[in-house]
Formats: sequence, C-alpha cells, structure tokens
Amino acid sequence: MSLKNKLKSLVPSGLWQFGGFCKRLPTYWRIDRSESLRVQRGLEGLPLFITPDIHVQIPENVTAYVNWRAHGIEDHESWLEVRDFLKLSEGRSALIDIGAQTGSISAFFARSRKGPARILSMEPDAQVQAILSRARELNSPQGIDWEIRHEAVSDHIGTIEMPISNTPFETQKGMADFGKLITVPSQTLTALVESLDWVPDLVKIDVESFEYEILTSSLPLIERIKPALQLEVHWEILKRRNLDAMDFLTPLAAMGYRGIRAQYRNPGDWAAAARREAVSRISLKVS
Repeated sequence: MSLKNKLKSLVPSGLWQFGGFCKRLPTYWRIDRSESLRVQRGLEGLPLFITPDIHVQIPENVTAYVNWRAHGIEDHESWLEVRDFLKLSEGRSALIDIGAQTGSISAFFARSRKGPARILSMEPDAQVQAILSRARELNSPQGIDWEIRHEAVSDHIGTIEMPISNTPFETQKGMADFGKLITVPSQTLTALVESLDWVPDLVKIDVESFEYEILTSSLPLIERIKPALQLEVHWEILKRRNLDAMDFLTPLAAMGYRGIRAQYRNPGDWAAAARREAVSRISLKVS
C-alpha cells in the first residue's frame, strides 16, 4: 500500500476531503476570477484570463477548451509552468515554440507582448493543426507576426518517427491513436534558426523526451545566441530510452543557464528532480 493510501485509511474521509478542498482553493479562485473578468469586460467568445491583465481566446472546440483551461488556470503544475513562462518571457519578443500542440503557449506569448513580436510554432501532428491555426487567428494582436510550420525538430534534417502525444477529445479515434508512431518531416534547431530573418530570444520545447535530440545537437547554436529556454524534461521516458538529460543540462549550466524557480536553480536541483519526478517543467536563462 502506498503512503498516500495508508494515510487515507487512517484519516477520516471527511477530513481528507476537506484537506483536498483546501488544497484546490487557489485553482477555484483562478477559475472564478477568469469568469468574473469575462463578465465585467463583456468579452465574446471563450476568453480565458491567465492574469487580470492577460487573456487569450480559446479556439471553439472541446480539445482546445480542456487543454487551455488546464494549462492556464486549472492544473496546478501546468499553471506554475505558465507563470514561469510569463516571467521568463518578460522583455522578449521572438519565440520558437517547439511542440506547439493546440497553440496555448504561443497564444500566451502573443497576448502578453507590449510591442511587436515574432512567433514560430512548430507542430507536426495533423490532428491539432486546424486548432493551432485557429489559435493564431484569435490571438494575433497588431504587431504580432506568427508563423506555423508543420514539422518536427530533431537532430537531423529529413524525417523522424514520433509517437502521437495529442489527444483530441472530439473523437474516439483521436484517443485510440495516442502513442501511435507517425512519420513526419524533421528539421534541426540550427537549420531552423538559419532559415529565419530573425533570432529567437526564447525557445520553448515540449516534445515527449525528444528534447534530448534537439538540445544535444544544438548546443553550439544555444551558446552563440543564448535564448531563454522553457523545457519539459521527460526523465522517465528518457530513462526508458537509455538517455540522460544531464547530457544537455550540464553543458547548459556551463554556459551560465540557471532555473528561475528555486527548486530548479542549478544542476544539483535538476539531478534531485530526476529522482523524484517523471517530468520537470524547467525555465532557464543565463544569469
């Protein structure tokens, strides 16, 4: 029996439920704040306030509604990730979003800029491409140049096999296809940056352990341009693939990268996270 279940067996159920309710109070507060601001400001569509000053418009389907609300206000760990992302993106104007999925992070960036900005969203999964395009239509204020490319990013130019990690809620097929391998065009981060007439000052990577291929092959580029990095590090999947995230995290630390959240500040913290977490959401910048 797990420690959590053992505690449940010892604590009266009413007390346990009350504790769970109290733990979720910040989430309920964020949900009610977003709805209150929607009503006060008379906004149409599906606005989601991630802060009192920043809101996005959710694309009009179930998948986007579930995912954006989870990321923006409902799931605590995802909300912490978004909070860190907004802090990391302060003063920045050029984002490459690798593994853009339905476009929430790109939209958060677009809606929180105070001036012109560039966004390149990379998403090879055909299931969510229409949602991503709609996210751009709804969340491109004046001065935002937002490009979408339907490619993966890896350690070589050509094609790669990757598992489907998006789950469209509209169809049973979408759920059944989760984890299925698909072959998609691939690009390296270095070649991608060289194809642009601008240089990213922020790169977000959420690609179900393929962060290893992207980052280990891009270290010279990163050392040269030193963008802020928003990473999901998939320790558990990397371990199953016999790969070690410290192969890219240690060189990043040598370049001066440190986490903006106290629990992920330095290589010792990252190694500790690898022992206790399946996935860590780490925001890095050169200090």
